[in-house]
Amino acid sequence: MAEDDNDATQTLDVRERFPANGTYAQVTAYRVPRSERYPDGVKYSMQYGHSDAPEGEDGTIIRYDNFPDHPGAPLHHKHTEDGGIERVDYDGVLDLYHDFKEEVRNHGEPWN
Repeated sequence: MAEDDNDATQTLDVRERFPANGTYAQVTAYRVPRSERYPDGVKYSMQYGHSDAPEGEDGTIIRYDNFPDHPGAPLHHKHTEDGGIERVDYDGVLDLYHDFKEEVRNHGEPWN
């Protein structure tokens, strides 16, 4: 974690495997001190991807995150399989988690 994340407290740690489609979802979120990098006091990544991605690729289908090191990306954004980056609405990490989970379901995954 970055220097300003030393006081991070994990608030979400969810992992799901969807063997029928060879995909997975992984969600992590941390409460961190408010800073210029993380003005909302949260750091998160919500990844849905292919389990069998070739060496050197992460297999991203969609990934929501707020890492500030993506040039030109909005603070809260989504990476798409084609390499695009889109803004996402942020009303709190749990609301975003529910939006992410719904998007994974829309890809045909049986995620309760």
